[in-house]
Amino acid sequence: EGAYATVLDAHRRLVKEPEKASSWIPNRIQTYAAPASYTLHNLFQPPAFDWSKLDGEPVRFNCRDKGWQFLSNQVLVENIS
Repeated sequence: EGAYATVLDAHRRLVKEPEKASSWIPNRIQTYAAPASYTLHNLFQPPAFDWSKLDGEPVRFNCRDKGWQFLSNQVLVENIS
């Protein structure tokens, strides 16, 4: 998450030849996504968890969490190069 903003910041501050694509690190970003179900979803209910405090921000969980069950295969949703 936030890879594009991080790379853009590094590009502005650290790259000696920003016009040359070969000097960018990395020079391509791909985002894949898949619908998933979380086995512990019942722990994130009011009043213990207040979803309104997220103020519209997406919920982020660790992708290595064993509680995930993918509902279909991943698909490419973003390709920045």
